[in-house]
Amino acid sequence: MKRITILLVLAALLAVPAGALSVKKKSIRRVAQNAQVTTTTTTTNAAASDYYKAIRAYENDELDLAERLMKKHLSKTPNDADAWVTLGGIYGENNMPEQALEALNRARQCRIDPNDTELLNLLYYTRSGVDLQLNDTQSAIDDLSMALRYDPSDVYSYFRRANLYNKLKRYDEALVDYGMIVQYEPEELQGYLGIGTVSGSLKNRPAAIRAYTKAIQIEPERAESYALRAVEYYNDEDYEKSAKDIISALERDRDNARALWVLDYIKEDMKEDKDTFKEVTKIFKDKAKKSKDPSWLDLLR
Repeated sequence: MKRITILLVLAALLAVPAGALSVKKKSIRRVAQNAQVTTTTTTTNAAASDYYKAIRAYENDELDLAERLMKKHLSKTPNDADAWVTLGGIYGENNMPEQALEALNRARQCRIDPNDTELLNLLYYTRSGVDLQLNDTQSAIDDLSMALRYDPSDVYSYFRRANLYNKLKRYDEALVDYGMIVQYEPEELQGYLGIGTVSGSLKNRPAAIRAYTKAIQIEPERAESYALRAVEYYNDEDYEKSAKDIISALERDRDNARALWVLDYIKEDMKEDKDTFKEVTKIFKDKAKKSKDPSWLDLLR
């Protein structure tokens, strides 16, 4: 039996909240929380201002419009750090990292209330995404650490930093960050998938299996969680459980690449081990009989 090594392609496996979309969510959430509609003799209703129009455009993925409106707002209120940070996020999502950095640096030059930890967190988190667009991994980690300094419960920052630690094979640090995610968000699926993947890399199969089992409990219809657990059962030479998880994954996604990949490993072992052949064949025969679908047996050929 050859032990399977999981390739850590976490950008695909652990999708949101790592990208620019989460910057948008954080920015728009902040605006919604802080919005105060006021009317004076010199200002219009805040809901109709350029700033709020820009936010709505940003929310609707109208990035060019959001940029124009936010710049118009800043031409009148150039010391609005919140607006500069949001403009940085707009530039970042529009793949304009140099302009994004310039906007974020302008935000830092404004007078930011040191008690406004939410804005400071958003600033550094947004800049970490721009760092990644510029392929500056260490600066991204440094900015995420600053973001977490201002909000130690920010699962977005833990998640992004954990993925970076994973990429750098700094598995112990990645495991801590994934653990922080589930500490603050006990039902966060991505945290458990991260814990499972890192634990597998550290050859801690029991921990990986526990993490994937929790992920399955949270979202039972996600095929990838079963496929990942099948890897660890295979590595533990528990062919029965691995085969059952492969079937569970393929029930939900008949073309799941990881499940089929593990099955190929099992089929190679079946050629050399009669007990494994009998055990796995029985499981697939039972599935074919129960489902009245003989194609399950075809997978073993």
